[in-house]
Amino acid sequence: MTGRRAAADGAQPGRPARGARGADRYERSARFWLRAYPRRWRDLHGDEALAVLLDLAPEPDAGAAPRGIGAREAWGLVRAGWALRWREHPPLGRWLLYRSLDLRLPARYWWWVADDIHGALYPWRVTLGSLGTALAVFYGWPVLGHALFSYDVTRPDLWMGALWCAAALVSGFLFRRSHVDRAWRKHVLDGNIPVDTPDQRRTAGG
Repeated sequence: MTGRRAAADGAQPGRPARGARGADRYERSARFWLRAYPRRWRDLHGDEALAVLLDLAPEPDAGAAPRGIGAREAWGLVRAGWALRWREHPPLGRWLLYRSLDLRLPARYWWWVADDIHGALYPWRVTLGSLGTALAVFYGWPVLGHALFSYDVTRPDLWMGALWCAAALVSGFLFRRSHVDRAWRKHVLDGNIPVDTPDQRRTAGG
């Protein structure tokens, strides 16, 4: 990393050297691709992984435009990061119950739940999960009842579904902070695992 920064010594006053621009772009690119890993892993090992990537970075070519991380390295980070996410992810059945019915997961998935609640898009995931469950019940039951029991049930109009979607999105925006607080109390059991509470400014802006 020191060698990459040293290229800035010959820069003109007021203008960063090409080597410095290349190093900055490479670092931004590395940070971007490291986001494939879970947030908790990045908090613990992100700086170390970034330092390794910067040490292994090639020197910028003379006269060439600054480049970010290579495609092979980026693919390796994405593959390893999502493999870690998948290993920590609850099974499909438990995940569906957690997302659609807000059921609590076993203790071995609490770390995953904490990362999920920490996410900036968590209020919207909760809203869409509840909305999907409601739409499946109201629109799926008439079809199922007719197929199994020959019930002649009138399904709700499409405009009613659109109204539900709009109301759910508005409520998700207005009550996004309360969704996060309630989920934290319910699923993380008031901080029984050593993680920080969700950042209010970040979740409020999500």
